[in-house]
Amino acid sequence: MNEMVKNTGLFAIVALLIVITGVMQSWNTALLILNMGLISAIMALGVNLQWGFAGLFNVGIMGFVALGGLASVLIAMPPTDGAWAAGGYGIVLGLLMGAATIVAAVLTYQRMPNGTARTLAMLVILILGFFLYRAVYDPGVDAVEAINPASSGNIGGLGLPILLSWPVGGLLAAGVAWVIGKTALGLRSDYLAIATLG
Repeated sequence: MNEMVKNTGLFAIVALLIVITGVMQSWNTALLILNMGLISAIMALGVNLQWGFAGLFNVGIMGFVALGGLASVLIAMPPTDGAWAAGGYGIVLGLLMGAATIVAAVLTYQRMPNGTARTLAMLVILILGFFLYRAVYDPGVDAVEAINPASSGNIGGLGLPILLSWPVGGLLAAGVAWVIGKTALGLRSDYLAIATLG
């Protein structure tokens, strides 16, 4: 038996199993299995190209998959009752404070002349910002996680159709790719470090 006949036979067996699943259980289950199989096959091809043929380790693949999952949760999950009132606004305020700390540190780095004063100013901004961020963020997280932790324990999402999460996932991936690309362009010579970032 040659390789082509063997592979065609294996694909036919898998297709038959998916059809049997559709008939015996439900077509939604069969299509879910097919969908996950196709997604996994595309991911495996990407990993095989970079890890298998090129021999380069890449941690970016699972990070982008996680961003797609995050977009799905944030857009499609229904909101958790009482989570926003309990601590959701504290979480958002904490995240805004963390972003403001980073912006303040970057502006301090760019505007102050090089020297000990700039280093000390950045250390004070970053350490103080970290503790302020944790003081606001942690109580909000604890309050949200205390709301029926067995079934939810999170803020929930917007409750919109799942199709809307796909472009949001693409935008999240593009934003992270931009940040990684900006970092990678500064590395110029160390290609392995660039490839590892994704």
